[in-house]
Amino acid sequence: MPSMRLLTFVVGVVVAAPLLLTVNAAPQNPAQTTEARLPVTRVVLYKSGIGYFEHLGRVRGDQDVTIEFTSGQLDDVLKSLTALDLDGGRVGGVSYNSDAGVTRRLSGLRLPLGPSATRSQLLMALRGARISVRGTTAPLTGRLLSVERENHQSGGVSTPMDMLHVVTEAGDIHTVALDGGVTVRILDADLNDEVANYLTIIGSARDEDVRRLTLSTSGTGERDLFVSYVSEVPVWKSTYRLVLRDDAAPLLQGWAIVDNTIGEDWNGVELSLVAGAPQAFIQRLSQPYYVQRPVVPMPERMLSMPQTHSGSVIGGVAGGIPGGTVGGVIGGVPAPPPTPPPARPSPQGQTFSGGSGGRGGGVSVTSAAPTVEDRARAAQDAMQSAATGTDLGDLFEYKLNTPVTIRKNQSAMVPIVTGNVTAEKVSIWSADGSGSRPLRAIWLTNSTGHTLDGGSISIIEGQAFAGEGLIDPLKGDERRLISYATDLAMLVTSTADSSPSRITRVMLNSGVLVQTREDRRQRIYTARNEDAQPRVLIIEHPVRDGWVLGDNTKAEETTPTAHRFRLTVAPRTSATLTVDEVRPGQTTYAIGSVTDDQIQLWVSGTSISAEVAASLREVVRRRTIITELNAQIATAEAEVATIDRDQARVRENMLALKGSVEERQLVQRYVRQLDEQETRLELLRRDIRTVTTRRDEAQVELNRFIDGLSQQ
Repeated sequence: MPSMRLLTFVVGVVVAAPLLLTVNAAPQNPAQTTEARLPVTRVVLYKSGIGYFEHLGRVRGDQDVTIEFTSGQLDDVLKSLTALDLDGGRVGGVSYNSDAGVTRRLSGLRLPLGPSATRSQLLMALRGARISVRGTTAPLTGRLLSVERENHQSGGVSTPMDMLHVVTEAGDIHTVALDGGVTVRILDADLNDEVANYLTIIGSARDEDVRRLTLSTSGTGERDLFVSYVSEVPVWKSTYRLVLRDDAAPLLQGWAIVDNTIGEDWNGVELSLVAGAPQAFIQRLSQPYYVQRPVVPMPERMLSMPQTHSGSVIGGVAGGIPGGTVGGVIGGVPAPPPTPPPARPSPQGQTFSGGSGGRGGGVSVTSAAPTVEDRARAAQDAMQSAATGTDLGDLFEYKLNTPVTIRKNQSAMVPIVTGNVTAEKVSIWSADGSGSRPLRAIWLTNSTGHTLDGGSISIIEGQAFAGEGLIDPLKGDERRLISYATDLAMLVTSTADSSPSRITRVMLNSGVLVQTREDRRQRIYTARNEDAQPRVLIIEHPVRDGWVLGDNTKAEETTPTAHRFRLTVAPRTSATLTVDEVRPGQTTYAIGSVTDDQIQLWVSGTSISAEVAASLREVVRRRTIITELNAQIATAEAEVATIDRDQARVRENMLALKGSVEERQLVQRYVRQLDEQETRLELLRRDIRTVTTRRDEAQVELNRFIDGLSQQ
């Protein structure tokens, strides 16, 4: 079987060598090119994963500054880039390579090829193109007809192979097997360029994370160019060492671990590290966005008629604006002509003004500062506010006193804090923790005058490593417990009161009965010290919702989750700590709405005073009187209702007797009965009115009595 060899296409490809951060001159002689560096002069790193960078360098004439970033960095740069040509030059346009997807970029080519096109697919996309085929018995020139997969016979063996069909100028169709030694050359220059563009786009996919941002500057002579931006960087870390000394105050030393990953050396930069996490976010500004537009079909028939258009009327003049002022009408209201923004003074004697010219216009800057350093500082002051102090609101800045050099893709440790602190060595045991062994800890007071960023801390005691722990951010003069080892010399146990007590008290206040209760419980902590030296034990008692410490229990300090108590334990002895807790509660009742049974229950209890009991009994007595009066009224009203029903029955009977023999005799008896009932009804209604009046008066007196109850 003959071996298959690669098909070679001869195309023109230009490869540009990448640069980190250079200035490419555009001299009058195109054959000459100069390069200069814009070194990093200042770096500020933040805990939110961003860094602020400043570059300052010299440019000459019309030059382009090229900076390389990753896609993630470029998004931040586009949000924050500031470029100042400090000596009368202009900063023009800023351009960068697009981040459009490979598929979308390929769709702009004339070749219908995808990102994974094969040899056969590429040749099929070139159908109709003029090509030259070499490697056959004789050179062949013509137009490509098709590429088909056919079985090729060689040495009695049939092998599937791509067959190239070419139509010559004479009209002959030749079939060429694309085996070893066959070379195809594209003769159409336009298609040759299209293939080159296709291969460039495919090749750029491997390097698509490199984004080249180019700033165009224009001017005369040598000038200072200042560039600043914000970029994504690794978060800098803090780590501390605390040296405990017998003859001196404890020494705290803090270091910061910094990573340089921007692809540019930091040579003698001014480095600042900001503790805290200012808000930062990612916005894909470098990524092209497309919107979906509706497709509106053309009408089947279009008929355009001549028409006239009226002119605008402003100030009584039709068709324009008096005085030749440029403006417009928005929503029927005249729009004022655009006015340039007022001149804004800049620091250090600089004046910024808009302008045009050079490479598409830009920002014109003139300076009266005598030195490059003064101009750079003025540019920094113009872009930053309140960044020279140490306190930045909720943030804190560590500004190194000496320049720092860190090579690209390298890391370094830089000192940020050194000073004496106040530290007390204690043991700490938490009731919510597991185990009976406490932890050795340092009660550290930050007396360095600086805010300490959170990080790890190593404890050095007796010229040896004693342990390590973690420290949260610590403000100046703030105190914090830092545990670093297990205390093997102490044991701590705790017992709780199994039957918490309850104290209840009842009082009256303006007709309201207030029932207060107080739940009590107790926990006893016992600590044993087996060391030959006394130890200070910090016991953390959990804070429970609704419970407070008793009057005789005082905590050293209280956190959102625990009460901390100090217990000193003598050598080889035990000590105890008793923590009393109470949970107060209160319930109120309106005396006028409670039942007599509930009042009887309170009166029979032991938590009520004799005065309150007497008042409640009086309420019950008065209520009983009112209840009896209501019963009398109800009895009388029931009798009235019975008489009313009986009279209705009698009247019905009298109507039924009309015209009968017994009518006269029965009518006389019914009349006597009705007369007697009317007399009774009159007495009942008088009694109801009398008893109702007595009941209402009793109710008023009861309400007045209840409102006046205020005994304890």
